[in-house]
Amino acid sequence: MSSRTRSSLLNISTGIVGQLLTLFVSFGVRTVFIYELGATYLGISGLFGNILSLLSFTELGFGQAIIFALYKPIAQGDEAKVGALMALFRKVYRWMFWVVAALGLSITPFLEFFVKSPVEIPYFHFIYILYVMSSAASYLFAYKKSLLFASQKTYVSTTISYWFIIGGAVFQVLVLVLWQNFILYLCVQIATTILQDIVIARKTDKLYPYLRKHKSSRLPADEISGIKKNVKALIIYKVGTLSLNSTDNIIISKFVGLLQVGYYSNYWLICSSVSGFLSTIFGNITASIGNLNATETDEVKAQMFFRINMATFLFYGVSSICLFTCMSPFIALWIGDEYVLSPATTFIIAFNQYIAGMLYSSYNYRQTMGLFVQGKMRPIISAVMNILLSIVFAIYWGLPGVLWGTAITRLTTNGWYDPYIVFKRGLKASPLPYFKDYIIKAIAYLAVCGICYYLSTLVQINKFANLIVTFTLTLVLSAAIFMLLFGRTDEVRYIISVARNSKSILKSK
Repeated sequence: MSSRTRSSLLNISTGIVGQLLTLFVSFGVRTVFIYELGATYLGISGLFGNILSLLSFTELGFGQAIIFALYKPIAQGDEAKVGALMALFRKVYRWMFWVVAALGLSITPFLEFFVKSPVEIPYFHFIYILYVMSSAASYLFAYKKSLLFASQKTYVSTTISYWFIIGGAVFQVLVLVLWQNFILYLCVQIATTILQDIVIARKTDKLYPYLRKHKSSRLPADEISGIKKNVKALIIYKVGTLSLNSTDNIIISKFVGLLQVGYYSNYWLICSSVSGFLSTIFGNITASIGNLNATETDEVKAQMFFRINMATFLFYGVSSICLFTCMSPFIALWIGDEYVLSPATTFIIAFNQYIAGMLYSSYNYRQTMGLFVQGKMRPIISAVMNILLSIVFAIYWGLPGVLWGTAITRLTTNGWYDPYIVFKRGLKASPLPYFKDYIIKAIAYLAVCGICYYLSTLVQINKFANLIVTFTLTLVLSAAIFMLLFGRTDEVRYIISVARNSKSILKSK
């Protein structure tokens, strides 16, 4: 087993524990939050979160460009280059703190524009200001996580996060139960996040003491020019990404209602929890992909691309189908029938999860191959198309319409163009085998999705039993059908071999 695989498995094993902890803590805090404050405050949290995510465009893709630039010097042990890159990172992100703070605060007088109905929440604007300061503060320290990520040591930051997740949750629950105060709740959240970033930053300095030695180092002009070139391309690329990932709550709030944002946020919490587990698996191999693309031949890169793509299909396909059949029964059991959304809405939420997951391979290959400049206008087209479709569909179909706008945009822009660029420019191969494979997998996914949903409607016992039976049925049936269809492929055999060897590797940690 290669060192790349070993590092990935160590990160994954630590990350899974972290995700389990985060899952229990998130649902525990959310349960208390709903009973003490209600769905409207959930809507505010979702709305402000989307607004501030959009403001992260000011980062201009600089972080992605630096991470890409770090892969090669880390692999070569070039400490001076790594130190110089991180010094540049620190300088730019200090400027980002002020930019995000200024832009965020400038929006404060116009917050009512993003809400369909008049807001009757005390200290509405002050709450938003707290969100702005929390977002801006992340640029002061959190950037050092990028070095841990690029050097395949994400488990370091994950382990530190465990303690802050537990401590922050305890204090947040106490605030909610004793005072039912949203502002104090936010203050605890902000303080926990900032302290966590500070501790991780100091740990990074200890792991890489040469950072202090090279904190005043400067990169050669030609390398800075190369980074600027990638950043210019990533600016447009990031606009498209933010449009797809960070506008839904804003559009829902404006055209459907703030309360619907709150209802949707419960489903989003479930999806994001599942995504967190899957990101632990796939996100922690991104640095390994970067190392692979910096050292291996095109044939090896292509082979690994299809293996990773098969893994994403199996994990995201099964999990998405389980989400479709189980989210509403879980919501009904957890917080009540009044928070349950329609089957049509539930399906598009789960379907968006599948579509986004299937973009993982092409997205990460494009990033780690440095294919930033190619296809610069695609993100702009994605951004415009997503906003227009989501608004039009919201007017006619409400909440599910907004989400269908995002799904259609992903399928007709990112879904075909990014793989095309990766194969034509990166792997120097035809993308047709990929597109054929994608269509076959999509047909299989939709068919299995329909079968599992139909069978789930036949389960009529009680809320708890319905959830357990539906989940077990969906998980086993979807996994069995996918393995029956794809189990004999080289990709699946490789995945199984990695799973079998992972136990011995982790024991030798």
